[in-house]
Amino acid sequence: MKTVFSKRALLVSTLVLMSSLVLKAQNAADYGSDPETCKVKLSTYTEFFKQENYKDAYPAWKWCYTNCPASTKNLYIHGPTILDYMIEKAADKVEKEKYIDSLLMIYDQRIQYYGEEGRVKGRKANDILKYRPDSAMQAYKLYVESIGMVGNKSESSVLGYFTNVTILLFKNGSLPKETVVENYATVSGIIEAQIAETEDSAKREKIRELGVKVEEMFVNSGAADCDAIVSIFTPKFEANPNDIELQKKIAKLMEKTRNQDCLTTDLYAKVSEALYNEEKTPEAAHKIAKVYFLKNNYEKAEFYYLEAAKLQSDESLKADLYYELASLYLNLKQYSKARDYARRALGVNANYGKAYLVIAKAYAAGGGGCGENEIDKVAIYWVVVDQLIKAKNADATVADDANDLIRKYTSYFPTREKLFWYNVTEGQSYTVGCWVSETTTVRCID
Repeated sequence: MKTVFSKRALLVSTLVLMSSLVLKAQNAADYGSDPETCKVKLSTYTEFFKQENYKDAYPAWKWCYTNCPASTKNLYIHGPTILDYMIEKAADKVEKEKYIDSLLMIYDQRIQYYGEEGRVKGRKANDILKYRPDSAMQAYKLYVESIGMVGNKSESSVLGYFTNVTILLFKNGSLPKETVVENYATVSGIIEAQIAETEDSAKREKIRELGVKVEEMFVNSGAADCDAIVSIFTPKFEANPNDIELQKKIAKLMEKTRNQDCLTTDLYAKVSEALYNEEKTPEAAHKIAKVYFLKNNYEKAEFYYLEAAKLQSDESLKADLYYELASLYLNLKQYSKARDYARRALGVNANYGKAYLVIAKAYAAGGGGCGENEIDKVAIYWVVVDQLIKAKNADATVADDANDLIRKYTSYFPTREKLFWYNVTEGQSYTVGCWVSETTTVRCID
C-alpha cells in the first residue's frame, strides 16, 4: 500500500514540475528574445498611457508590439487609442497613412496571438470606414465575416456601421436592394435578441435606441421595397411554413416599409394567418383582420375582428376593435350592424368620438328610407346631426370633421314652410322609425 502511494505521489510531483517548467518556458517566450527590455518598455508605455500621454507612450508601445507581440493583450487594447492620437497629430498625409497602416495591422496581429477573430474583424472594419471610407467594400466584407462569426454577440458599433455601409453601397450601386433587406433583417434580429437577453435596464435602453436608428436608416434607405421583400422571403416562407421566427421577421419587414400596398400582398396575408394559427392572440387576429380589410375581403376581415374582440381582455383595445368592426360594416352597407358595434365601442368608452361619427354616417347612408312622407324622409338628418354634436362634445379631436358634416347635413333640413304643411312644429319631439328608432328634435333651415 505504501509503495502504491509513493508511486502516485512521485507521479503528481513530476507532473507539477513539468507544468511549471512549461509555464516558465511559455512566459519567457511571451516576452520575446529580450525579456528584460520588453518588461521595461511595457512598464514605460503603460505609465504614459495612464497619463493619456499617447505621444510618449508610442515609441515604447511600438517596440513591444514589434519585439514581444505576445507579451500582453493590452498591446492590442491600448494600441488603437495610441494610434488614433498619432493619426490625428500626423505632420502630413504620408505620415498619417503610415499610422493608419499600423492601426489596421494591429487587428490582424491581435487575431494571430489572441484569437477573437469575429469581434476583432468588426472593430477593424469600423476603423477602415473611419480612416479609409473609399475602402467601404473591404469594410463591408469584414462586417459580414464578423457578424457571421459572432452573431448575437455583435457589438453595437458594428451593427450600426454595418447597416450604414450597406445602405451606402446600395446607393452607389455596389449592392442590390435585396441585400439591404436581408442585412436589415439580420441586424434587427440580433438587436431584438440582445434586448431580450440584457438584464441591465440602462444597457437595454441603449440597444433599443440603436434599434430605432437602424430602423430609421432602413426605412429611409430607398431599399425598403415591398417587391424586394416578397421576392426574397416568399420562397423562404414556402420552404419553412412553420418557422414562427421567420414569419415574425417577414411581418415586421413588411410593416416597416410604411407602404399600405405591402400589407395587401398574398405573402403578408399568409404570414399573418400563420402567426395567428400559431399563437391565437388578439394582436395576431387584429393584424390579419386589418390585412383582409385592406384587401377588401370583408368576410374574412369580419371573422378575424370578431376573434380579436373575443380574445382581447383590455377594454380600451376592445373599444378600438369594436370601432373598426363598425367601420367595416359601414363599408359593407350593413348600417344596423355598424351602429350596433359603434355603440359597443361607446359602451366601453363614452368619449369615443369616432364611434359617434360612424353612427351618424350609418344613419345618413341607410336611414333615408325610414318613413312615408317628405318630413319622415328628411327627419333622419336631425338624428344624424344629433350624433355629430355628440361626437364633437365627446372628443375635441373629431370636432373639425363633425362640424364639416353638420354643415353638410343641416342643409338637408326642411324649410319652415314645409313643416307647416305637415303640421310639424320646430322644437317638438319627433321619432324616426324602422331600424333607426331614435327620438330627436324638429329643426328647419329658415
